[in-house]
Amino acid sequence: MYEEDDRLPQTLSYFILNRLRWRIITGEIKPGQALRELDIEADYGSSRGPVRESLRMLLQSGLVETQPRRGFRVREYTSADVRNIYELRATLEGMVVAALEGRNLAPLCESLRGRLKIMESYYKQRDTDKYFRENSRFHQCIIDFTENKPISQVLFYVNEISLPVRYRLLYEGSLSSRRSLDYHEEITACLEAGDIVGAKMATEAHILENLERATALYES
Repeated sequence: MYEEDDRLPQTLSYFILNRLRWRIITGEIKPGQALRELDIEADYGSSRGPVRESLRMLLQSGLVETQPRRGFRVREYTSADVRNIYELRATLEGMVVAALEGRNLAPLCESLRGRLKIMESYYKQRDTDKYFRENSRFHQCIIDFTENKPISQVLFYVNEISLPVRYRLLYEGSLSSRRSLDYHEEITACLEAGDIVGAKMATEAHILENLERATALYES
């Protein structure tokens, strides 16, 4: 998953990529909106090469679409798209947890506990953006720990295209409930106890719990 971190040196292409990516996720750049190269060049003081490279990477991630002679535009979603994304993500993340069977999970659980502590602090501050990023990092910790490249690559795409939907759902809920935190706590506790089946079930339930709310946001 691409990360926006101003502390790290970035090429101009990655700088533009991360800025556009976050603007798409948060809805500042809206679904279906055109991404015109000249406008992006002016916004970021860039030449055409880095802009085209950043758009190419966004296209690969699925956040951006292209049509012949119409250029790039932000991906649009239907309620059916959202349902498919959520169901696929639940299946894949369940497979990731199942792949942890027989592993020494102590290092992973230590990392997850650290993520939970940070998530809790952002939840108390009602900081939607930082909570959202840390939530994604929690799940990415588990994906990375499996060292399963094929499923990681597939999940990268599925997770990327899910992010605008998940952000909108979180933003409109205004962190009104700690239900998501409780699920993360349950997943971590199951992994600490070596209960892979319980962790898998909690992961799938956590994702699918928001399915109907998410699809309702995109009903025409």
